[in-house]
Amino acid sequence: MPVFSDIQIAKQCFPLNAAIQGDPMVRDKKEKRFEIDSKKIELDFLRQQFLVECKRFAAKTIEGKIRSAVSSNPETVFSLGKEGLSPIKDKVNHLLDHISDQVEEIMNQDELWRHTRDSLAAKDFPEDLYLPAGKEGPRILAESIQKILSPLGEILLTHGLDTQKNWESREKTILYRHPLEWSKDMIRIMDQYHELFNELSKLIREYEALDVKNSGNDALELWDSI
Repeated sequence: MPVFSDIQIAKQCFPLNAAIQGDPMVRDKKEKRFEIDSKKIELDFLRQQFLVECKRFAAKTIEGKIRSAVSSNPETVFSLGKEGLSPIKDKVNHLLDHISDQVEEIMNQDELWRHTRDSLAAKDFPEDLYLPAGKEGPRILAESIQKILSPLGEILLTHGLDTQKNWESREKTILYRHPLEWSKDMIRIMDQYHELFNELSKLIREYEALDVKNSGNDALELWDSI
């Protein structure tokens, strides 16, 4: 039986393109791209965690606001009576039963999560884009979080259980006027996402710098070949 050295075994198991082996610039870019892709996988895991907590937050917030609206408007509630309140409660229960789909539809959009972009341009990954603004989370997500409550706003306004002082119409969508204080778990996950996104931003800037340097070297090679 022939004896193979460790190097021979490595070459058989992990064949590498000769050009990559011989060109440090190409190798550096390949390694940097691997780091970028790995960071995006970590970020996507955090996105999924955030969506889970967002669904819990949405259900709890809707339940809290409907109870607050009922207790704040006793005259309207007694005027509606059981007959008038039953269809309202059915609508709220339907909203709660489908809150998972509502959150997915609104929050699981790629434009809200920049790590999903295929671009390798640093301008598409600005640092601190996900910097939390107090307890309301980063601005890039704030309006979308408010949209989750839109169906509730329509129910409350339609039946006189709330007023325009708490809700506004923006582009044919009813939005809650006030900042929504996120849950502790949402803030914790977003803090992690913010930190990793900034790391991704740094990696992409480094990749872009390697790309520029590589283009400069190619230009010099062309010049020297003449």
